[in-house]
Amino acid sequence: MTTSTPVCGIDFGTSNSGVAIVRDGVTEMVPVEGAHTTIPSAIFFPAKGEHPLYGRAAVEAYTIHEPGRLLRSLKSILGSELIAEKTAVGGQYRSFEDILVGYVQHLKAKAEAHAGCKISRVVMGRPVHFVDDNDVVDARAEAKLGDIARRAGFKSVAFQFEPIAAALSFEHTLASDELVFIADIGGGTADFSIVQVGPARRAKPNRADDILANDGIRVGGTNLDMRLSMSAVMPHLGSHAQSIKGLDLPRWPFVDLATWHRIHTIATPKNLHTLQQILSDCAEPELFQRYLDIIRQQTGHLLAARVEQCKIDLSSVDPAAIDLNGIVDDVTVTAGKHLFETAIVHELERIAATVAATLTAAGLERSEITTLFLTGGTAAVPAVKTLLLALLPQAHAVEGDLFNSVGFGLALEAQRHFARRKAA
Repeated sequence: MTTSTPVCGIDFGTSNSGVAIVRDGVTEMVPVEGAHTTIPSAIFFPAKGEHPLYGRAAVEAYTIHEPGRLLRSLKSILGSELIAEKTAVGGQYRSFEDILVGYVQHLKAKAEAHAGCKISRVVMGRPVHFVDDNDVVDARAEAKLGDIARRAGFKSVAFQFEPIAAALSFEHTLASDELVFIADIGGGTADFSIVQVGPARRAKPNRADDILANDGIRVGGTNLDMRLSMSAVMPHLGSHAQSIKGLDLPRWPFVDLATWHRIHTIATPKNLHTLQQILSDCAEPELFQRYLDIIRQQTGHLLAARVEQCKIDLSSVDPAAIDLNGIVDDVTVTAGKHLFETAIVHELERIAATVAATLTAAGLERSEITTLFLTGGTAAVPAVKTLLLALLPQAHAVEGDLFNSVGFGLALEAQRHFARRKAA
């Protein structure tokens, strides 16, 4: 029997999301889709206006070509003007904010079903920076996420940096104090924190003095997917083709098709008219026709998923195939590790620079870090993991739960935060 009102933490991720609750002093991840404690951040709106599907069910409906529209990576629009715009889904126009409210409501309902009671208090995870180098837009994005959470039914909403939440999750397992460098690299951002953690610090009501530095950039798994797609797939769709006059084709159609959160923006009447003009002016129209077929058949997200799977496969095989069956049937594409790692050099350089900046902000040398804690799915990409290990060679590397560490830590933060507020 529940004797205390649960609180929860929500890790709303670019690629995947999770929820954890604390009740009667016990922290646990919530099964959010069947027995799974993570759910893809995906929403499918059936064409006839039925209730939307979420997570794996959404991806499955899209994959088997149910009539409707799939939306993914919507967290990426929190810091953009798109959040206020409307899009056609389920037979009507809805704002992206309203769509996100529905998604957070879905996560809240899962938490409440697991807890057996209403939950009104939440700590929402957020990246260190929603956008790069713009504090005003960053603050606006956090405020918008707070609005979304309150509209979803939460009465009290707080925030915590996702890498700090990961640090709290790691601290929960420790028997001694450590100086830890947290590397939380997910679908949309790479976030870093340097934190003093340990059992003696765990019960402190205010942990501000333990946090030595935070930094982050908008580089994540979706960026790596985009680079791989641009290098391996888009040339087969005309990205290297020229116009009849010998000019390069516009780059934006290929970048948008290779970018998860841009795919759903391509098929507007204005864009379709422009794409038809590009086809008419293309010196290799058979290539660009493949591109147009993907847009008209709405298989862009399926293509992105196949590229993502190739990225994952490259962790264990070289080369790996990109399965285009049902998308472009007359093309076979393979990608090797060298091609992939060459394609993502810019992203790796940005990660390295941000790691260095985080150390500088903390006033620390690399040798002073005792532990490197890795979390987030992209931290497991071999090129990324190898880079991080090389940047902090003397630190003991710990790979946390790649997909649950942040959510678990957010619930721990919720327990601490709301207990402190109650005491005050």
